[in-house]
Amino acid sequence: MNIDLNTLLSSKNFKLVMTMDCEGYIFDKSLKENVLNLEKFLNINTEADITTVLFTTPHFANMMYELKLIEKIKSLYNVVFGLHIHPNDFPDEIQQYCSFATKEENLIGAYNYEQQLLMVQHSMKYLNERGITEVQAYRGGYFSMNDNTVKALKACTSIGFESHNIYRSQYQISKNLLQPFPVYAFDENEEFRLEYFDINKLLHMLNDAINKTSKLIGITHSYLLKDDDIHNKMSAIIKELKKLGLSENNDCAITL
Repeated sequence: MNIDLNTLLSSKNFKLVMTMDCEGYIFDKSLKENVLNLEKFLNINTEADITTVLFTTPHFANMMYELKLIEKIKSLYNVVFGLHIHPNDFPDEIQQYCSFATKEENLIGAYNYEQQLLMVQHSMKYLNERGITEVQAYRGGYFSMNDNTVKALKACTSIGFESHNIYRSQYQISKNLLQPFPVYAFDENEEFRLEYFDINKLLHMLNDAINKTSKLIGITHSYLLKDDDIHNKMSAIIKELKKLGLSENNDCAITL
């Protein structure tokens, strides 16, 4: 389903939008199994009229491509594709053009403009070649982004949006040249993030957003998709989330 991010975010009412950092081998202990479980999450959100923004690394994009899921996901679910970059985890096809990128440095903001431009160019080319052609947004790994990142994105992509926790020290933007839709956060540590907090904390953030008629941009990660993954910290809240039903101005229903 073709979801326009500008239309989605410009509505006046409260809206819950879930984002997922779709990682790769650096975090996903079983990348193939996590990708195979992605549709479950997308289906839950789509049935509840919740759009999911998939911030996708090249490794994750390639696994979706190999499993022939990209066109299916685009046609069946409320999904927006975004670009996600961890400069220490590129496929060989990109690494050959970005030999300066080291395994030790995980922040794109640590690199200069010319280096970031190469990372963005080749990552976008890699996604496009696998069928992810409408990339509307960007998120840096560990929320890393600076003015050089914005300059690189504007130089070689049509991306118009970026989504980060603006309280994180890794987010160093002096001027918003891309439209931000920040992760809903109170500070650098308190985000509407499924794997961080119990149901009471999430409800507190949810009610806060509803009272302000704000856009609530939630975040989770692909390494949680496999139920028994060692990283999975959601088990304590999943049962409670499934019991939760809420609507606001007929604009959003939460049925996770």
